[in-house]
Amino acid sequence: MRTYGSKYTVALAIVAVTLLGGAVLLNRLQARPADDASSTIATTAPVDLGHPFANTPTAAWSEGAAGIQPPAAAPVGRYSAATVTAATDRVKQLIVTARLDQHVLETQDAEPVLALLATHQVEDIRPKLKSGNAADTWWLTEKLAPGYRLLPVSPRVEGSMTVGLNSKGELAIRTDYSVAYAFTPPDRTGYGAYDIVAMVRRVVEYDWVEDPTYDGGSQGMWIGDVQGFAYPVNCFLGKKGYLAPNYGNPPSFGGAPDKHRPEYYFDRSTPMPQDGNC
Repeated sequence: MRTYGSKYTVALAIVAVTLLGGAVLLNRLQARPADDASSTIATTAPVDLGHPFANTPTAAWSEGAAGIQPPAAAPVGRYSAATVTAATDRVKQLIVTARLDQHVLETQDAEPVLALLATHQVEDIRPKLKSGNAADTWWLTEKLAPGYRLLPVSPRVEGSMTVGLNSKGELAIRTDYSVAYAFTPPDRTGYGAYDIVAMVRRVVEYDWVEDPTYDGGSQGMWIGDVQGFAYPVNCFLGKKGYLAPNYGNPPSFGGAPDKHRPEYYFDRSTPMPQDGNC
């Protein structure tokens, strides 16, 4: 009997804005690139911690799991509409667990996510889940950096989910979701929205195996190709696999200016950004 294998690949880009001595004036964001000269997003207005997503592109995004809506069920290839529904529901559950579950975010406990995956993929992933290895498993779950906490507001979510077949003829669910998190700053003054709001974008293909020609450990959901991007974030912690806000960048942090205004990096209609100064 065959064993299914999904040789997943991962790619990550991290972009951060320069934080000047903890001030809200992000000077290099104020120099508007030509392609975004009409931008109206405020980069210097003090943030309202009760409404942290205001004055950012995420203000109109849905709250939490409401932003993850599977497509209408329909047969795909040899898969019935009922099977497609079961697979897309599992994908939504995976995204919610990996990106929105407070326990997973705060403790880096990946077991709730592993419980939703095929046994053979879990066998492949679990050895990677060792202390100090967060940078190699950023694609599996979101991990808040130790010492950083979210504000008591729901993350904002925007994205899409489409269904098709992969090269092996198995059901493939392609997702492209961005999640914005609002962090609690160390004090209540002196911060702008882009200091405390950090966004991650994850483009993930999930493969659903329901085929008697494969062994039991192959049945179920597999994570396939993954691409990732984060903005604006703490670069040092981001490279270690943790998510933390821009305000945590040290005053000495520097680098080349972003090529675009902030709105560009939140726009999923653009290609996955590759530029940045992290």
